[in-house]
Amino acid sequence: MEASCIFCGGVSASILKSQGIRHRPSESISLYSNKNRLFLSSPISHRVWASASSRSPTKRRSRKIREDGRGADVSNNNTNNKAAVSEEKTRMKQQQVNDEKDGPTSVRALYQNGDPLGRRDLGKGVVKWIGKGMKAMALDFALAETQGDFADLKQRMGPGLTFVIQAQPYLNAVPMPLGMEAICLKTCTHYPTLFDHFQRELRDVLLDLQHKTLIHNWRETESWKLLKELATSAQHRAIARKTSLSKSVHGVLGLNIDKAKAIQCRIDKFTKHMSDLLRIERDAELEFTQEELNAVPTPDEHSTSPKPTEFLVSHAQSEQELCDTICNLNAISTSTGLGGMHLVLFRVEGNHRLPPTNLSPGDMVCVRICDSRGAGATSCMQGFVNNLGDDGCSISVALESLHGDPTFSKLFGKNIRIDRIQGLADALTYERNCEALMMLQKKGLQKKNSSIAVVTTIFGDNEDIAWFEDNNMVDWAEAELNGLLDTEFYDTSQQRAIALGLNKKRPVLIIQGPPGTGKTGVLKQLISIAVKQGERVLVTAPTNAAVDNMVEKLSDIGANIVRVGNPARISPAVASKSLVEIVNGRLADFRSEFERKKSDLRKDLSHCLRDDSLAAGIRQLLKQLGKTMKKKERETIREILSSAHVVLATNIGAADPMIRWLNSFDLVVIDEAGQAIEPSCWIPILLGKRCILAGDQCQLAPVILSRKALEGGLGVSFLERASTLHEGFLATKLTTQYRMNDAIASWASKEMYNGLLKSSASVMSHLLSDSPLVKIGLVSPETVKLSDSVLACSSSHLDPNATGLYALEVVIVKSRLVMVVPCLFPEKLYL
Repeated sequence: MEASCIFCGGVSASILKSQGIRHRPSESISLYSNKNRLFLSSPISHRVWASASSRSPTKRRSRKIREDGRGADVSNNNTNNKAAVSEEKTRMKQQQVNDEKDGPTSVRALYQNGDPLGRRDLGKGVVKWIGKGMKAMALDFALAETQGDFADLKQRMGPGLTFVIQAQPYLNAVPMPLGMEAICLKTCTHYPTLFDHFQRELRDVLLDLQHKTLIHNWRETESWKLLKELATSAQHRAIARKTSLSKSVHGVLGLNIDKAKAIQCRIDKFTKHMSDLLRIERDAELEFTQEELNAVPTPDEHSTSPKPTEFLVSHAQSEQELCDTICNLNAISTSTGLGGMHLVLFRVEGNHRLPPTNLSPGDMVCVRICDSRGAGATSCMQGFVNNLGDDGCSISVALESLHGDPTFSKLFGKNIRIDRIQGLADALTYERNCEALMMLQKKGLQKKNSSIAVVTTIFGDNEDIAWFEDNNMVDWAEAELNGLLDTEFYDTSQQRAIALGLNKKRPVLIIQGPPGTGKTGVLKQLISIAVKQGERVLVTAPTNAAVDNMVEKLSDIGANIVRVGNPARISPAVASKSLVEIVNGRLADFRSEFERKKSDLRKDLSHCLRDDSLAAGIRQLLKQLGKTMKKKERETIREILSSAHVVLATNIGAADPMIRWLNSFDLVVIDEAGQAIEPSCWIPILLGKRCILAGDQCQLAPVILSRKALEGGLGVSFLERASTLHEGFLATKLTTQYRMNDAIASWASKEMYNGLLKSSASVMSHLLSDSPLVKIGLVSPETVKLSDSVLACSSSHLDPNATGLYALEVVIVKSRLVMVVPCLFPEKLYL
């Protein structure tokens, strides 16, 4: 990996440290150079200077030329004055940037109380950014009202988190001011600020419509009435005043009131604790994101190229890790992708390849024009990685932009930089996690909550569980398979997991699947049988890649499956199962007829523009035609999702209103649950009657940046916590592996699985030399070889956060693979 990092000009930890970028700070990080919070020049002094120099440099230069008639002196004066003008322009531009940055010096300095944040809190640039997004939202409100589509918009709108989530697409489409990205990302989730800006923008838009006589009284419009309705709601007042909504607790599933109050108390404590940890983790992720966006890549000192072609920036991590930033890309082409987003194809310069990268389809990214050093030079456009080219040289990104915004077109012909934005830094991800906790606290113990059995199982004590079992409300035994499963193809532990999962009276099941134990196959069979028994299933996972993998596995079970999610984040291999593709297929004939009618009406309109009454009638027909199309799309989406046997989405994607408005699911299955933070798991769980969590807490855990949040418990997955509840009887373990030699499995079994992991006879003696891809004679006779990389590594190779050693371990693995399997890695190896 060292060679790869040298080639791509990696920014090492020492380089980042020398630039003042710190590693995983435990305190607030100054986002700007003014660490003493003293600005180089105040806005007042700048305005005074501008007033005193109101006579332009050009006029002074002209007067000097007239006074001095000598040509040579005039030429010299022209040169000097041009330099002075250029210097003054540079100074004014820098002052403008400083003015826009005037605001908090740290993400954590934003005290988000119930009051709207203003220019003094955020800076002029961020306030202007919010204003543009809210103006676009206000225009959509007014347009919907004038076109008679306001009823649908009103149904989607609500106070608090609902309003914030509805505002995100408008804010995402506005480029964020340079150097203020983290502040923008945090502010866009502050409901009082967004609501305050939206109120003023909507008022201005409605007043403009009234002046144009398009409406009679702006205060009597449906949009303004809705805004006032939101402002007077109990939830809005609770947020603005930082008070809690009162909750009435009743008996739950026959429990007495005291028991119910005890469970509610545990839920309240849990949700408050998790909300605090989410906020802490988001602040940390925003700070790391801002560090990455501000980092200036540096070419390797051994590089012979005058300008680096590839760069590596990795959140202040050691240079051996994969990068989160790619610089010096060129925009090649653009097209319209699924969902109407702009798909822009970027390629690296020359014949170079992309560096080893963490970027993957679905990741949220920031796209900017960069200077010759690779530093970001323009405002940030938010988008999502669509795919990485098979040629290893290109990457396509799905971008959103407001109509008429010139930023998008300026990407072509310039050097482009793409930065990955951390998960919780994405406002939608953060808000949906918070929304799940709010719903758990507010509706977890309500009788209408379909998942009430799951909630009481998780937050009830052993005495509560025993009471439920004694009263025949839950059952923890295995279901009778009665020939539903061909036992010849499943071992004992797999059969037990399937039987437990098919028990409809079991609220929670944890399936721990160590590597190679057939966890995915078990889930596939379990879902298939559940569908045959008439159950509707919701399948989720923490990543798009894991969801797409489940789509592929389930595509041949004969069930009607639908993949819901952002089209830009869905793998092309399973795009045919995506909701967008299915809708497009069903509406192909309808849309063809729609386009024909619209074309005919437009032709008629062009011939009768002089007849105002006739033209107005045709325009009304066009408007009605558009309404019919939207209504047909909504009906088709509702029909597809309602009739689907299996709906698949990410944990966060399950919060989509299209899924939440469906009837509750009979079964919720969360794959790779050990990699997800607990709040995200509650999103799908609250949509079903019972749940199955599958994964392995001994493998990859949730990635947490903040040490404080990690120590507080955010890094403990729901799967890990639930498997220890009620003396462990919620969990079952797959115990036979079918992947590796017994010597390897025995080591893993002893170190991580208490000796319970056994090897199948089919792989017990399997060796690497048995593969036709491996060169005979180059393979060591040892089945397991442990290398101690501690003694061989110097302190400079240590990860600064003490998470492990990287350099020598990567070199050892790389050299070993290249030696024994050369046909797989003819020229390169990305690790």
